[in-house]
Amino acid sequence: MHHTFSTISLRNQRRCNLPTDRSVNFVNYVIKEVNDDKGKGFGAKLRKADNENTEYQSWEILSRWVNLEWESDRKAFALIGASIARVKPATDGKLSIGEALRMVHLKDKDIGDLEKSSSALRLRRILACKEKDELMDILKPVVRYVESSGLLLQQARLLDEILWFNNDESRERTRAKWARDFFRKKEES
Repeated sequence: MHHTFSTISLRNQRRCNLPTDRSVNFVNYVIKEVNDDKGKGFGAKLRKADNENTEYQSWEILSRWVNLEWESDRKAFALIGASIARVKPATDGKLSIGEALRMVHLKDKDIGDLEKSSSALRLRRILACKEKDELMDILKPVVRYVESSGLLLQQARLLDEILWFNNDESRERTRAKWARDFFRKKEES
């Protein structure tokens, strides 16, 4: 009975677009540790987590949060952990991928047509993804692009969106949200 309740609770969290406790706890843990890292190498290990050749160095940290044998889930945690380790935010950000790409475009001094911008091309490539592994390959440079603009993604929500991307209903809802966040009208900005 308890298992059914937690499954329903998890589904409700996803429908309301709230990050799950697991993702929030992971993000908060990593933020705390990278900001408190006193020469222990925590941040250095995680910064390497999204590189296929050095990812194994972060497994000690990731193993507390994900079954390392589940490659696509492990890579999702690695992507988010590496991003947090590079940026060292004080708290989780507030922006979805769509909102962040829109803001990168708006910060550009040479603002052109939003629909023809490099940010729109990046978003369209993300929206074309049909599975989690493909999404992570495309997201990796996009996350770095957003980081280079000084914007903070809501990492806990992004982690959940990645983890649930192979679920048809969740994938469509996530893609629609990212598109809506990016292409919304000027008055809504």
